[in-house]
Amino acid sequence: MRVLLLLVIVCLNGCSLWPSQEHRGLTTQSIEALLAKQCQGPTEPSANDQQQLAALQRIQTQLDMLTAATPGFTNSVCSEPAKSHHEYEGKVIVGANEWIYLSPPGHHYQARVDSGAATSSLSAMDIEYFERNGKKRWVRFRLQHDDEAEAITVEAKVVRHVLIRQASSPEPERRPVVSLTVNMGQDLRYDTEFTLTDRSQMAYPILLGREFLRDVILIDVSRQFIHPKYIPQDSAQLLLPKGKTTQVLHTVMN
Repeated sequence: MRVLLLLVIVCLNGCSLWPSQEHRGLTTQSIEALLAKQCQGPTEPSANDQQQLAALQRIQTQLDMLTAATPGFTNSVCSEPAKSHHEYEGKVIVGANEWIYLSPPGHHYQARVDSGAATSSLSAMDIEYFERNGKKRWVRFRLQHDDEAEAITVEAKVVRHVLIRQASSPEPERRPVVSLTVNMGQDLRYDTEFTLTDRSQMAYPILLGREFLRDVILIDVSRQFIHPKYIPQDSAQLLLPKGKTTQVLHTVMN
């Protein structure tokens, strides 16, 4: 009997919690009204919204006028400065082998760049001393720039002598030193002292040593012929016919 009474009470409570027909109708009407409002589309902007929109339009107009006045400003791109393959930290880079233009005789030669050698040397054959104007001591020698071309006779003033010790001779050999102008590329131009010696058995007739480097040149031994051949600008530096005799351009004044 008590169990039956409890079931009756639970059922009556459940019925009291279930929404009435009037309540369900009110809720349905609210949802339908909200959906209808959303389907009507956006409402008209308020006066405040219209003022903000007008202000933004004025700012955009001013930006368009500034852009038209400076057309290269908006699209300009700051490019990185071009890095030269011939320079590093202010020093000129040269390869292990380079083309040089030697004056005299006014020819291009392949030279070996070697920081292990203190001085530069030049392949000279048939060296002959002679005097000019009875005072200065000069030398005349033949310079062979390759196996096929005819040797060129060069005359230059002797600036000093050096002693060269050869492995095949116990006594040092006295060698003349001359000063010639070296052009490498279009930017490097040095008056360089060369020791005259026989380099006929060497791969290159000219060796550029540390004195030529002068603390402004770096050697990249992994590269060669970095600099293009020098193009003479002066007619006095044009190539001489083969077999002709040439002499140093900076003649000593008596």
